Amino acid sequence: MGVRERREKEREQRRQDILDSARAVFLKHGFEQTSMDRIAQAAELAKGTLYLYFKNREELLMALIGDDFEELLEMIELAVKKKEPADKKLLHCTTAFYRFSQDNQFFYQLMTQLHFKPECIMNQPSTATTEQFQEQNERLMGLLTQVLQEGVDSKMFQLDHPIHYVVLQLMVASKGTMVVLKNNMIPQTLKRPSDERIIHDVATLLIKGLKCQPVQ
Repeated sequence: MGVRERREKEREQRRQDILDSARAVFLKHGFEQTSMDRIAQAAELAKGTLYLYFKNREELLMALIGDDFEELLEMIELAVKKKEPADKKLLHCTTAFYRFSQDNQFFYQLMTQLHFKPECIMNQPSTATTEQFQEQNERLMGLLTQVLQEGVDSKMFQLDHPIHYVVLQLMVASKGTMVVLKNNMIPQTLKRPSDERIIHDVATLLIKGLKCQPVQ
């Protein structure tokens, strides 16, 4: 291995060490209370060194989300490739989203934060990290759009809005359900099944709606 390759490998390892430290700090202190100072201390680096890798806390957070997002996308891609009708594929996508969130507490906490503002990371200057994050979002939208289009082409789904808007509705409904469950916003007087069951039933209800005649 040459000097250049070794330095590149060392840089990549340090970047990964920073991400690992940042993930632990975010989980311990929450998103609002996590600063670059805290991350630098956890990574045992000078804050100036930290800024050589990430311009700000938001870009670092985006890199963490991107790492997790890639795993989730792979799960959803497998669901979309199944030789099943569109309604089953959508249900598998929802299940993948929930189960991945349960196995990844950082991702789950981020998705269910009441005070987290996605625009704070989406409106960052263009970097390799932001471009990757945007590409991942486009892939997710594309996969869901593909499934909906399959449903429309097979006459299973009848949409009264453009497909891209229906995709947005499905994503908002899925995240909204998780926020309600995570923050225990269900009245105590109601009998509550398991969270996974609720997620499944909400997704089933939404999919049934896609099969209805358009509202005139």
